[in-house]
Amino acid sequence: MWKRYLTGSLHNKIRLSRRIGKLKNLVPFLSLFAFILILCNAPVYATSVKQPINQQQDLPAFFLEWQGSPDYAIVVDKSQQKVMVYRTDNLLAPEKVYQCSTGENDGPKAKRNDRKTPEGIYFFTNSYLDETLAPIYGSRALPINYPNVIDQMEGKEGYGIWFHGTNKPIIPNDTNGCVSLENKDIEELATLIKMFDTPIIISSRMEMVSPADIQKARQEMTGIIENWRNAWQDKDIDQYMSFYNRNFTSGGKNWRQWKENKSQLAKKFSKITVEVDDLRLLTANGVVLATFKQTYGTPDFKSRGTKMLYLTKNSDQWKIAAETFNLDKIEKIEKIIADLGESETPTVDIRKAETPAIEKQEAYSLQEVEDFIYSWKDAWEKEDLNKYILCYDKDFQSRGMDLPEWEGHRKRLNEKYRSLKIEISNLKIKRVSDNSAKATFTQNYKADNYKDVGNKELLLVNDGKEWKIKEEEWTPIKKR
Repeated sequence: MWKRYLTGSLHNKIRLSRRIGKLKNLVPFLSLFAFILILCNAPVYATSVKQPINQQQDLPAFFLEWQGSPDYAIVVDKSQQKVMVYRTDNLLAPEKVYQCSTGENDGPKAKRNDRKTPEGIYFFTNSYLDETLAPIYGSRALPINYPNVIDQMEGKEGYGIWFHGTNKPIIPNDTNGCVSLENKDIEELATLIKMFDTPIIISSRMEMVSPADIQKARQEMTGIIENWRNAWQDKDIDQYMSFYNRNFTSGGKNWRQWKENKSQLAKKFSKITVEVDDLRLLTANGVVLATFKQTYGTPDFKSRGTKMLYLTKNSDQWKIAAETFNLDKIEKIEKIIADLGESETPTVDIRKAETPAIEKQEAYSLQEVEDFIYSWKDAWEKEDLNKYILCYDKDFQSRGMDLPEWEGHRKRLNEKYRSLKIEISNLKIKRVSDNSAKATFTQNYKADNYKDVGNKELLLVNDGKEWKIKEEEWTPIKKR
């Protein structure tokens, strides 16, 4: 047995030795093959290691910060003639993209009839349906708040800038300054927006920057807001006012008047608290808009509302150029606050209730304004177009239409409907000046089978002889 084992082992060793010899002969060829394989794969390997790990995509430069619930934001790229809808929790790519048409002429709007679309940060203010629109506006119109406070400070003029539909094919740069979309697109857009809340950034072109640049700008602006808040809360008025541009204006107050007002409040209250939350930071056209919920408190009361700070560059430093505050509610009022003119505080002057006003001879009676309004209503209701149009001022504007366009619009409606009924209720007339007045009322409109109810506002002027309607706005309440 041992002999067979030894003999078998010897044969196995001989066979193994022969195989190893053959493999040794293949070594040069295997080495060459491996070398060629490495050379062939070298470029692929080099490319992969050069690619940065966790590469971050560029983002729209307009959005610096968006705290609170995510929502939609609108960007208009005039160079591409596109309207883009972004979700603020995913800025890598727009959720919706619509082809659009903007103003016939390049550049930001500066004056009436320049056929330019404004550039900056805006908000939608209303929604009009096709029943109340001229055909050129398609199925719906969404006015925006041009001119905003910065536009007004810069002396920009014009009004009636809308996003609206169209009944014809979209042609690039073909409007008087509005943003025109296909009817199906304006209808879809209307479902995504909130009035006075959804921001609209209109820019000459789309700007994309790195996340690092966004972070740097965000840190700078949030630092400014926090330091501004601390200075106000600490009642350090000199430091607080250092955040404001010398050309600042708000609520009819300039920089000096604003400082005087804040100084009075700092002396009035032993303690002031200011809380900021849901901060949003948007930037476009050299302006940063900071919007947030502000809670303002003193030992006597607490108020909460939405604040907007418009900041512009001044000697390489961001300064507050304008400020607005919309009050949501006031809590814990324990006593009447003297008339300090502060937007964050209730203002009641008890002296006004104690001292009888000196009777003033008014330039006109409210009754004559009311008579004019009902005369205008009768002409409209009787479809007497000539008499109806004579009720309007030569500089009349409404919904983007001037007087000739308004006349054409009414003429088409008269041809469309055979019977017309207008009812006015809750009429209120307020004096604006010695030759102007504002009228508000609920309007019930019935034309054949169509009905609607809305709030109407008329701005009326008197040239010394007769009243005329200079501006007219209508907001729907319901449609049946």
